[in-house]
Amino acid sequence: MFRYEVMEIKHGRAAMLGFLHVILIEAGVRFPTEQCEAAPAGLIASLEAMPTFAWLQIMLTTCMMESGYFLFEAQTTDAAPGDIGGDAWVRYDDPEAKTFKLNVERQNGRAAMLGVFGCILHELVGVDALYPTGGLGNGAPPTIF
Repeated sequence: MFRYEVMEIKHGRAAMLGFLHVILIEAGVRFPTEQCEAAPAGLIASLEAMPTFAWLQIMLTTCMMESGYFLFEAQTTDAAPGDIGGDAWVRYDDPEAKTFKLNVERQNGRAAMLGVFGCILHELVGVDALYPTGGLGNGAPPTIF
C-alpha cells in the first residue's frame, strides 16, 4: 500500500504541474526564447513541437530528482509518502494540520489528474482543451449543445 500512496502523490504533483501548463499555454504564456515563443498553443501540438534533446533534458532532470541526486531526497520507507524535500521542505508540527494538508494535496492531485486527462481527450476529439463548449475563445457566447 505504501508504494501506491507514494505513486498517487507523485502522479498528483505531476498532474498539478501539467494542468498549470494547460492554463498557461492556452493563455499564451511562453518562456522568452525563440523556440518557446514559436510553440503552438495546443497540448498535443506543443508536445510534438518540442525537440528530442529538450525531452531528454526533461527526462534526465526528472530521473535525477526522483532518485535523489538533484533537488530532492529519494523516497524511503522511513519517511512518510511524498516526504522527499529534505530539510528545505515545509514541516507541520501539528499532526492534525499535517493530515489536513496531505489530504488537500491528494484531493487536488486527483482533481488535476482528471483535469489533465479531460483536457487531452478534448483536444484529441478536436475541441479546445479549456473551453470545449466552444465560443469563448472567439468572442461568441458559449454553446452548450
